[in-house]
Amino acid sequence: MKYLLILRGEGEPCPGRDDFERIACDAGELVGGEVLADPQLAVHVPDRVAPTPIDAYYLIDVESRERAVELARLLPDARTVGRSVEVRAVMHSTAADY
Repeated sequence: MKYLLILRGEGEPCPGRDDFERIACDAGELVGGEVLADPQLAVHVPDRVAPTPIDAYYLIDVESRERAVELARLLPDARTVGRSVEVRAVMHSTAADY
């Protein structure tokens, strides 16, 4: 099952995500991920204050929710005050029919 790991928080993004990337990649579970542009460059529709900024994400494909949480705990964002990792299941691919 695919999960999106959403990295969010105030301040600078956490460095040192290499261990997570290596472990998930070696296990064949890392599908992809990106660091996002500065939240100040974002546009919010409708125009209102956004929740805690998202600064990066990873898409993983794992056997269980427990494994997704296990990988999320490897990210330094999960252990840094003011930062968090949201683990959310991907229900379906939007471009699957194209």
